[in-house]
Amino acid sequence: MTRHQRKNKKQPVGPSCLSPSEKKCFFCGKDAKLRCSRCKLVWYCCREHQKADWKAHKVFCDDQFQADQHTLHKRKFDSIIKTYKLDSEQKSEEIAEFLTCGTEKVTPLQFSEKFGTTVEEAVVFLEWIKVGVKFKEQSIDKAKEAGLG
Repeated sequence: MTRHQRKNKKQPVGPSCLSPSEKKCFFCGKDAKLRCSRCKLVWYCCREHQKADWKAHKVFCDDQFQADQHTLHKRKFDSIIKTYKLDSEQKSEEIAEFLTCGTEKVTPLQFSEKFGTTVEEAVVFLEWIKVGVKFKEQSIDKAKEAGLG
């Protein structure tokens, strides 16, 4: 079903309307040869249809891209933990102490020197820790708002 047909029937535009194995233009329904280079889920028969559809596709594409980035980041984080055995109780305590005992922010270089990771791996690790801390803070705030804290 093309975007035009879905629009007239008020059906949602997004992954539920897509058939990844079927290379049909998402805009007009014709055979397609171009795929969205970002989400890799939507096909188009020509550049003009891809451009014409971009405003509507952008929201879905951005959401899909962010979800993919989150998944990739989590996989890399898990790989770092496994590679450097950072999930043991001793290492977990060491990391917690290292990240919370000082008054200054821990840099990726400091983390990499302390735990033997590369600087790039330290960046991934520390960014993922920030995600967890932010989630915890938001959860605590919501619990307090609900009168639970």
